[in-house]
Amino acid sequence: MRWIMLFAVVLGLAGAGYVILSAPSDADHAAATPRALLMEMSDPKGAGALDGLRFDTRMGLKGKPAELVDELQFDQGLFMSRECTDRCNYPPSAYLTRSVAGGTDFIVEAYCPTKTTTMIWRGQIRGDVVTGTVTWTSRRWYRSVTQVLSFDGQRSSLPVDMAASG
Repeated sequence: MRWIMLFAVVLGLAGAGYVILSAPSDADHAAATPRALLMEMSDPKGAGALDGLRFDTRMGLKGKPAELVDELQFDQGLFMSRECTDRCNYPPSAYLTRSVAGGTDFIVEAYCPTKTTTMIWRGQIRGDVVTGTVTWTSRRWYRSVTQVLSFDGQRSSLPVDMAASG
């Protein structure tokens, strides 16, 4: 996406009314949305439609068998993946929801404070089932690496516990 825009600017096409036919990628979206803005978007601040929900999930590379056991939790307007917090230092992050027929969709942009990595979570909750994908992007000086994972799971009977355990 960035190369297309750069090419258009160099050729002077961007201001000439030409339409660039390329949808932004998850990486572009994550870079364009500052974390501080996401933290302010829960309405009311510190509360969310999914607060108090916890799901026991399995996650793995999209199209491959799920390898990781995880807990997804929602509380005080924040989302947390236990596996990502314990293993990779991702803090709880603001989540956004949309009510749809039969359930709720959510999106989370999680930023790692110690590395140049982001995770874009897109999920659907239908009854007691959660499914979705995660686009994980790690930026390095020589190239970026992106992996898409999928997850699915069931609502847990255990209470939400957002405290880091690792």
